Amino acid sequence: MKWLIIAALLLTLIFGLPFREYDTAKLLPMETLQADTRDGKVLLVSEAGSGEGETFLAAVEDLRQKAPGDVFFDTAEHLVLCDSALLPQILDSRLLRPAAQVYFAQELQAPEALSSYLSAHPSSLTIAKLRAEKAENRKGEIKA
Repeated sequence: MKWLIIAALLLTLIFGLPFREYDTAKLLPMETLQADTRDGKVLLVSEAGSGEGETFLAAVEDLRQKAPGDVFFDTAEHLVLCDSALLPQILDSRLLRPAAQVYFAQELQAPEALSSYLSAHPSSLTIAKLRAEKAENRKGEIKA
């Protein structure tokens, strides 16, 4: 047992901890994510910045690269969809937390005050409910 602990400490000293390090000053937790399509591209807007790409994941990567820090999508409390066709990509990505509330809008809004407004007007529709509904629909398709 003693040798196991010594070996673990030695490996930690040589290779470091197996966790990603973050500069806490550069952490960017997201409150609201807005998604739309324009000219055949996915457009994402949040307090942390914006991103654009051919797919939802490409737009996420673009947003992360442009942001001045480390963006955390799993902290988003609200998802505002201007194009509901993006919903399957978003659900399959598993980037947003299950409790995130989902809203539908005609166009993108200024992200600064949007989170406060949406918090005052909660949605009963969540990512978890939509994932469950999608899974149930797949089961129904398999049986038919």
